[in-house]
Formats: sequence, structure tokens, C-alpha cells
Amino acid sequence: MELTDKRKSLLMELQYNFPITKRPFLDVAERLGEDEDWVLSETRNLLSNGVIKRIGALVNYRSRGLVSALIGVNVPSELIDEVAKAVNSDPQVSHNFVREHPRYNMWFVTKARSKEELVMKVSNTLSRFGINDFVVLTALRTYKIDVKFDLISGGVSRTKSMILPLNVPPIESTGGLPMEFFRRLRAISIEREPFNEIANLANTDVNGLRRLIDYLMKVGVIRDFYATLDSDKVGFRENAMVVFKATPEICERAALIEETTHVVLREVTLGSWPYNCYFMIHGINKDVLEDSIANIMKRLNINEYETLYSTRNLLPEMPRRLELTSA
Repeated sequence: MELTDKRKSLLMELQYNFPITKRPFLDVAERLGEDEDWVLSETRNLLSNGVIKRIGALVNYRSRGLVSALIGVNVPSELIDEVAKAVNSDPQVSHNFVREHPRYNMWFVTKARSKEELVMKVSNTLSRFGINDFVVLTALRTYKIDVKFDLISGGVSRTKSMILPLNVPPIESTGGLPMEFFRRLRAISIEREPFNEIANLANTDVNGLRRLIDYLMKVGVIRDFYATLDSDKVGFRENAMVVFKATPEICERAALIEETTHVVLREVTLGSWPYNCYFMIHGINKDVLEDSIANIMKRLNINEYETLYSTRNLLPEMPRRLELTSA
């Protein structure tokens, strides 16, 4: 599907400025100088062609009492597919990539009710293949998760998401909101008034829903409300994981830089690994990423770091998996 300038402008509005109003697509149309029918039609086409994955918000895993960890594994190249299949059979695995690193070539994220449970299930899976060289990097503080793509200039990911709070209240403490409310919120219908039924589930109107969503984002129960795009289909075919050693303050500063995504402070729960701060960055090519990464690390005054480029997505159904694991 060709991304014309008009479609790019629409996608930018849906990513960065999606309104929680009675008729959000009309408001988007007015900002673009288009009519509502065009915005609805184009948004549906972009969704059906897979350019847009969904428009909505996901529940923060911390509000569900879960711990998360990034796992780096030394997998023999001939076993990559077989190990990936076993790892991905865990429904809590939400990302799994082959990345360029001299020792650890498979990197995946999973969740569990405790560190002990998480380590046990990872160890049990990998031991089936005789693999015992891996690291478990548990998330101490997640500063930023969501990713948005600047389609107009720069060719790099750019997200202004606020810093996620340290202490996230349990989802059960949200005033009796039903789980159906959160399920409906993660992917709205593309229609003139998509929020009416969701507002009814919260016993409020759309104005009240907007205030409720603002509150849920402020306390960290849900994440930013926006259109999630398929990186490949909008031309962002390169991504990298950047790892370095930093104080919590510097790691938080990394999250305030617009180009970074998935900024997490981690601790080593199992294995040996020298870095505790991690961020992702996405771009249209490696040259753009190299320039952006160098600029970011200069701003952070960090001289020693590693860049692990992703070479293969081992969990292509990741968008659907993310929705299921956030429910």
C-alpha cells in the first residue's frame, strides 16, 4: 500500500494526536482539512492492509502483578528455529529476536508472577536443548515502552510518552472497572462514535471517559492511547537494542529523549552481564540509526555501550501476542 503524503499526515495524527472525543475521526479530519468520511475510509484501509495494527491502549503488565525480564541466550545457529518454537509456546513471551552479539544471539521478553517462577520456566525450556548459557535481566524500572514513527522527517522512531510511574496500582483498584472495559479499550472500532459503548462500561459519558483515560495513564495502569503501526510497512525496517551501564537518573534521561523506545533499567537475576540500562531505537536504515545512537549517547555522556541490531523477528505474531498478554 503506497504511503502518500496525505496518508502519512493521517498516520501522524493517529499516532501522535488521537483525540478521546465524541467523534474523534471528525476532529482528525478538521485538523487535516479533510472530511470525516475520507478519514474513516483511509483509516479502515490502512487497518485492513496491516499498516495500522490497532488504535487503543494496552494495560501495563505491572498493574497485573507480573514481573518482566529480558532473556539473552547463546543458541547454536542450527537450533534457532526449534528453540524459538519452544520459547514462543509460552503465552507470556511478547518479543523474540535474533540480534547481532558475539555471544547471545536470541533475545526474548517474558513475564511471570515472580522472579523465581520466571527463571524456572526459562531454565526448563532451554534445558530441553542442553542450553545453559543465558542471562535473565529483570526489569527494575520501566520508563517508556511505546513506539511511534516519525513519517515526515528524520526517519527514526520518536515518542514523547511521559515517564511511566514507579509504583503502578493493581488493576483491581480501578473503581470496579470490568475487564471488558480494558479489552475494548485496546482496539477501538473505526466508526464515527467509537467510544460510546466503552464509556457505558465505565458508567460515564465520553467526556468522563477522556478524564478516566487520562487518570489511568497518569497512574500507569494503561499506556499511551494511539495508533500502533507496522514498522516494516511504514518503511522502518531496522531496529537496534542499545545497552550500557548507567545510574537510574541517566537511564531516565534516556527515556526523555524522543528517539528512544522501550527504555528499561534492569538487574541481573541470573548469569553475567555488564549493562543495566536498555533502550530500543527504530529507523529506515542503519545509517540513520548510527547517527541517532551516537547523538543520544553523546547527550547522555556515555562512551561505552553496545548496539545489538535485530536481524530476524522470531515472533512475527508479536502484535497479536501483545494484545493477548495485556488482557
